[in-house]
Amino acid sequence: MQQEPRSASGRAVRRALEWLFGAEVVSAPEAELGGSLAESAVGRSAENPAAGGSQAAEDEAARASEDAPAADGPSRRTMFRTKVDLPADMEVAGKDVSVRVENLSGTGAALIYHSIDPVPESGLWLDLALPNRPKPLELELRLVHTRRFTDSKGEMEQMLHVAFPSIRLGEQDNIIAYLNNIRLYEGKQYAVAATVKMEVVTGRRRFAKFVGQTMEIRPDKMKLMMDDFDAIAGSDVMLTVMAPHFADHIDVDDVKVEKVDIVSPRKAEVDVSIAKPNDNVLLFIRKYYPSSSKARRA
Repeated sequence: MQQEPRSASGRAVRRALEWLFGAEVVSAPEAELGGSLAESAVGRSAENPAAGGSQAAEDEAARASEDAPAADGPSRRTMFRTKVDLPADMEVAGKDVSVRVENLSGTGAALIYHSIDPVPESGLWLDLALPNRPKPLELELRLVHTRRFTDSKGEMEQMLHVAFPSIRLGEQDNIIAYLNNIRLYEGKQYAVAATVKMEVVTGRRRFAKFVGQTMEIRPDKMKLMMDDFDAIAGSDVMLTVMAPHFADHIDVDDVKVEKVDIVSPRKAEVDVSIAKPNDNVLLFIRKYYPSSSKARRA
């Protein structure tokens, strides 16, 4: 089936301006303000070497540049940075690559890029799907800072600190609404070990069934420890959370596998997202696991 072409209006306009003027179009006030914030951050760290050395200075400068407000209205609002774990697509030199969003605000983000190839400072775009929005946001990126690191499997990756130089007010509002929901859900997060059953609905392991235990539960997602798990991220699944001694159960639909970490030959940590968050599962946990269902901050 032929895939419908993506909308690239923002990209097309930007590229047309760059073609006309022969350079990246950046407003002078934004550039000056971003530079002054980054310089002041480096200066503060240099004055206090005990605060973490050159790496701390670079990270602080990157965060300051990412969150530097533009000259116009939307970015003047105070932005908070929230830890997230979202898949996204980034366009680099006309090609789409998969990244994960590590943290996010209305003015910038930190992305995990599964490569050590150099990344240009401009000409980058991010397609970011948010649960509270039917279509992905298409955001222009400006690279602020990169840092290489080794992941848990010993492979080299990059942390890309990026800013959103041309984000619109409506796009910013969608991000802020999503982050506000996360902060609300974090206050309803429970650590509890309940038996859970999973059936795969889509993907190469369709109809496969697995058993495990919950580790963390909140209205929008769960962390599970599954036995002999071999489904892949992106699969849609159905969950059944069991009460002690199988006295009762609750079914959870519209669930997607977001991340799979193999922790031993027969165990896997599985992160799943819930498309329609509600408190029904939490009420079930409070009823049947009252001694262990302690709400805590993530």
